[in-house]
Amino acid sequence: MEKIELTKEKLDELKEQTKDEFALLLIEELKRDLSSEEYKETYKKLLFNRILALIEKEKIKINLKNNKSVNFNQIIEFNIIKRSGKKRKISLNGNTTLKKLSSLIQREFDLEPMHLYEFEMKEFKFGSEYDEWREIFDELDNFKISTAIKSSNLSRGDSFKFLYDFGENIKFNIEILEIKDGK
Repeated sequence: MEKIELTKEKLDELKEQTKDEFALLLIEELKRDLSSEEYKETYKKLLFNRILALIEKEKIKINLKNNKSVNFNQIIEFNIIKRSGKKRKISLNGNTTLKKLSSLIQREFDLEPMHLYEFEMKEFKFGSEYDEWREIFDELDNFKISTAIKSSNLSRGDSFKFLYDFGENIKFNIEILEIKDGK
């Protein structure tokens, strides 16, 4: 990991990279506290790392938003494997939502409906979310499967995780077997 020097110039550079009000507020606060002896270096580094994390999360959200409206005419074949070893193969249109994929998994594996779930595709988590923006249940499961796969830079042969029922922690591995043009 590259070590970044904490300077006023670096904070100004970060300020140009974000529109997030909370990140901007933290940048201004840290700029004021940078030369202060009142705050320990550890506090300043923690605040700086928080700013970096917020900006990175903002970039991820922008990437998702930019890919959300893309229309994908693809057929995607999945191998869904429950931790117990039980498997199912399904094919779906790329325009199918992750919410629908969750419903199909629930039906195929005889799971009781109405529990929370989450898809984890590399750095992205789709499903109910609660983060520093206080966006609870912000419907990240309404993304199209192709959008989620493209945003996550996944392709044929890759896999991602599905967690169902946070109390029972029913875990699945979903392999992408094929991505075909849907024409």
